[in-house]
Amino acid sequence: MVVTEPATQRAAALSKEETLVETARFAAVHAGLYTDQPASAPWLVTGAVLMAQQAAALALVSAGDGVPDQSGATELILRAASRDRLAPPYTLPLPMAGRQAFDRLVEARNMFMHPRAVAWHVSPDTLSRGLAQSTRIVRHLVLTQPVVPDLVAAHEQAQLREKLEQIDALAEFLST
Repeated sequence: MVVTEPATQRAAALSKEETLVETARFAAVHAGLYTDQPASAPWLVTGAVLMAQQAAALALVSAGDGVPDQSGATELILRAASRDRLAPPYTLPLPMAGRQAFDRLVEARNMFMHPRAVAWHVSPDTLSRGLAQSTRIVRHLVLTQPVVPDLVAAHEQAQLREKLEQIDALAEFLST
């Protein structure tokens, strides 16, 4: 007789840091598929917004700030860009153009996640600028200027950098 543990005991939950890396991996996969399979665009947009949201939440919590249960992506990004929430030099630099690019990406994600009677579409310009802003957010908050040293473990940092570079490659391609 073989005794096995229930699946709930075998599967360990991912940490917030591991979840961020997995989300970046998801977005990078869809960035790689985008040119040959444009139907992957909604998933790319969803992943890019989510990874920026996760990076902001991770930074805010690490700084001792509370994150509301029902906070949206833009709200978390604005909190991370507030000197009252993240003291300099950890404060997310968010110029108006960067906020607008991210907001457009969030709008595209929302249209996909909450469909209406219109066809979903995201322009290459919106995608290019939004992806670039999402990767900037993640880089600043988690890799370049983390609130605490080694916010993400070294091996996860390497994976995250690689995935962000893949997403940036598509953003750069679309901007030309």
